[in-house]
Order: sequence, then structure tokens, then C-alpha cells
Amino acid sequence: NEIEVRRVDDDTRVKMIKDAIAHLDRLIQTESRKRQASFEDIREEVKKSADNMYLTIKEEIDTMAANFRKSLAEMGDTLNNVETNLQNQIAIHNDAIAALRKEALKSLNDLETGIATENAERKKMYDQLNEKVAEGFARISAAIEKETIARE
Repeated sequence: NEIEVRRVDDDTRVKMIKDAIAHLDRLIQTESRKRQASFEDIREEVKKSADNMYLTIKEEIDTMAANFRKSLAEMGDTLNNVETNLQNQIAIHNDAIAALRKEALKSLNDLETGIATENAERKKMYDQLNEKVAEGFARISAAIEKETIARE
């Protein structure tokens, strides 16, 4: 088994090298196209995934916003109800205060009337007492005068 060695001239050798380079270029281009296609597939998958994530997040945000608006509306209704209840309570208390004030004024008027009546009755009693005292003094004075005249 002898190895046959062929002698190749320079032109043939150059042609063989050029063919090998062309073959390598084709392999590189094929591999590059495969990689580019793979890259495009990956890019498309990433884009789809990003789009899906965006839509999912947007949907969640829209849902949250709708729920928040609904909560705000409910809070508004609740606040309106609370405000109405407070206004009703204030009106009830104002009515009660007005009734108490009216009753207090009536009691004060009754008290003033009672005091005025008592004062009038006291004055009448003092006047009567002063009259009786004056009558008593007048009698005593008259008696003393009689006694004095009788002694003289």
C-alpha cells in the first residue's frame, strides 16, 4: 500500500484553494442565514412575548383603574350618605337644642314671674307690717301722751 503522491502545479493549487475558499464562503453564508433566521425567530418570539406581556399588563392596569374608579364612586356614595346622615343628625340636634332653649326660656320667664310675684307679695306684707307697726307706735304714742297729760 503505497501512498501515491501527485504533484500539482501552482495554477491547480491556486484553483483548489479558491474552490475551498468559495466552499467555505457558501458554508459561512448558509450558517449565517440559519443564524439570521434563528435570530429572526427569536426576535419574533421576544416581540410576541413582549406584546402579550404588554396586553396582559394593560388589561390588569385597565381592570385596576376600573376597580379604583368604582371604589371611588362607592366612596363618593358612602361619603354622600355619611354627609346626609350627619346633616340629619345636626338637624335633629339643632331641633333638640331649639326645644331645650325654648323650654329654658319658658322656665326662666316662669321663674322671673314667680320672683316678681313673690317680691310683690313681700312688699305688700312689708307695707302691711309697716302700717301695723305705725298704728302700734301711734297707739303707744297716744297712750304715752295720755299718761303724760294725766300725770301733769
